[in-house]
Amino acid sequence: MLRILGLCALMVLSIACSSGTTGDQAVLISLTDSIIVPGYEAVAQESVELRQALDDLCDLPSDASLAEAQQAWRDVRAPWMRSEATWVGPVMERRSKSLMDWPEVRPERIESMLAQNPVTSEDDVRHSLASTQRGLGAIEYLLLAPDAAELLADPSSARCDYLVAVGRLVESESGGLVAAWTAGEDGGPPYKDFLTGRSDSSLLAGQAVAELVRVQVFLIRTIVDMRLASALGLREEGPDLAAIPGGNGLNALSDLRNQVLGMRDVYIGHEESEGLGISELVKELSAETDDRMRGHFESSLAAIDFLGTPLRPAILEQPEQVRPVYDRLSELQRTLSTEVVSLLGISVGFSDTDGDSLR
Repeated sequence: MLRILGLCALMVLSIACSSGTTGDQAVLISLTDSIIVPGYEAVAQESVELRQALDDLCDLPSDASLAEAQQAWRDVRAPWMRSEATWVGPVMERRSKSLMDWPEVRPERIESMLAQNPVTSEDDVRHSLASTQRGLGAIEYLLLAPDAAELLADPSSARCDYLVAVGRLVESESGGLVAAWTAGEDGGPPYKDFLTGRSDSSLLAGQAVAELVRVQVFLIRTIVDMRLASALGLREEGPDLAAIPGGNGLNALSDLRNQVLGMRDVYIGHEESEGLGISELVKELSAETDDRMRGHFESSLAAIDFLGTPLRPAILEQPEQVRPVYDRLSELQRTLSTEVVSLLGISVGFSDTDGDSLR
C-alpha cells in the first residue's frame, strides 16, 4: 500500500527543467528509444506475421503451412520474452501478459470449450476466456500437438477458427502496447515521454530507474528461485518439472536465453548504437561491480548456450549439466540484488506482477 501511495504521489511531479538531462534521465531516454520501444515494435511486427501464418494454415492446411506457423510462433516468442525485462507501464496496466502469454495453459479447458461452446472471434477470446485458454501458450498447444496437422485439417472442428482468433488477439494487444508507448492512451502522453521526463507530467528520473531495476530483480528471482531451483529439486519439496513453463514446443531454453538477453539489454544498453544502460550509473559508483555484472551476463549466456538441449528433458535426464546454468544465474542474481541495488539506493520489496505500474 505504501508503495502504491508513493507512486501515486509521484504522478503529480515533473522532472525539473534544465538545459540538459540528468544521468538518470539520459539513461532512461537511451533505453526507451533504443531498447524498449523497438523491442515492443518487434513483438508487434512478428505478431502480424504469426496471424498471417495462422490464416494461411487454416485456409490451406498442410505440413508446410503448419511448419511455417510453428516457426512464426517461435519468432514472436523471442522478442516477447526479451521484452520481459522492460515490463513496466502499459504492459502492466493493460494486463497484457494475461492476454498474450500466461505461463500456465489448461488443455482440458480448451478442449472442453471447443467441444461445448467454441469461441471463434478475437473479442470473445479477449472477454470470454480465461488467461489459461489464450495467448501464445494456447497457440503452442494447438500448433505443436503431435496430431496438430490432422486436428486442424478437420473441417467439422472449430479448432482453426479458435486458433486464428487467438492469433488476432496477440496481434491486437501487441499493437496496442506499441501505441501506448508511442502515442499515449486516454488522452495521456506517450508512455515513453512519461517515463523519461519528456512530458509535462512525468516520473522523477530516479524513481523510473529504480522501477526498471526492480523489474530485473524480480525477473531473475523468478528464474532462479521459482523455476530452476524448483525444477532441479533444490527446494525441500524435491524436483518439480512443472516449474518450467511451456509445452510441446520445448522452447523453455530459448525463452530463458531471451529473458537474460533482455536483462543484459537494460543493464548495458544498445551496444551497436553506443546506447546507455543501467551500467552507466553503476560504473560511476563502482567499476568492480559493473565488471562483475557484465561478466555474469556473459557467463550465464555461455552456460545456456553450452547446454544446447531442451530444458525440461535436460533437467529430467542430465540435471548435472543444467546446474551450471543455475549457478551462473545465481551469481548474477546475488550481485544485482545486493551490490547494484545498494549502490543505486533502491529498495526492493515484493514483485510488482500483481498489476501495479509506474503510472
